[in-house]
Amino acid sequence: MQVQGSVVERKTMMQIIDAHVHIGRRHLPMESVQAILDKAGADRAVIFADPESGDIPDDNAYVLDSAKKEGHIPFFYVGGNAYSTNRPFDGLPDPEVLDGYSGIKWHCWFTPAHDFGGTHLGMDEDRIHQVLTEPRMAALMEKVMEMDVPVNFEEHFDITQIFVDLYPGVKVIIPHMGALNGGTERVLASVGRRENVYFDVSLAGISADLVESFGVRKFLCGSDYPYGSPAWSIDRIRKLNVTEEERAAIFSGNVLRLTGME
Repeated sequence: MQVQGSVVERKTMMQIIDAHVHIGRRHLPMESVQAILDKAGADRAVIFADPESGDIPDDNAYVLDSAKKEGHIPFFYVGGNAYSTNRPFDGLPDPEVLDGYSGIKWHCWFTPAHDFGGTHLGMDEDRIHQVLTEPRMAALMEKVMEMDVPVNFEEHFDITQIFVDLYPGVKVIIPHMGALNGGTERVLASVGRRENVYFDVSLAGISADLVESFGVRKFLCGSDYPYGSPAWSIDRIRKLNVTEEERAAIFSGNVLRLTGME
């Protein structure tokens, strides 16, 4: 790779962007992750902090610094670890913290655990509406819409569905094809055809039939590294029975459009 200034130049015939990669200053350093991305053939990645991080606020800063140095796409992490009591934030961040980032990685802020389908939430519909429209939440989403950046949103099915309805102006990327937002089939049936909903396919099935049914603009290549393999994630998109134009959209065109970088 040739480095000019602080940005890495990468030239490929078809740009490949892994839209779901975790990094961390101590346990997932960018240098190690970069080597894996390079070996897999990824030109760039959407990077954000990891739920297993012991210091998510510091890793948010590390993400932004790494993105500037390596030419990646930084998302600000909001949330905690769904499998522990690790909730590093006392409240939702001020909207200004998003400056410099290209989106939000929203991970189980309200939800005590991932929703594989049928998981009990403990919040009724009125309460969900209340927490999704309280002033700090509304201000944060107003900033998202002002910046015109996406939110990679991982929450319980009920919260996901209502969030999509309440904020039609927010571009919502549902990770893992909805597998942890209530189950893929359920999520696709409920919100899959909404204009503002998209899917990263990390750790989830993707087929030519799904691309044809929902439209290629809906899907983003992703690995969920370190929980998934960038090489495997890229290889299956290469082997997907779609046109080269559609493949290019899944590999990079869609995420560049959603983040305003096309």
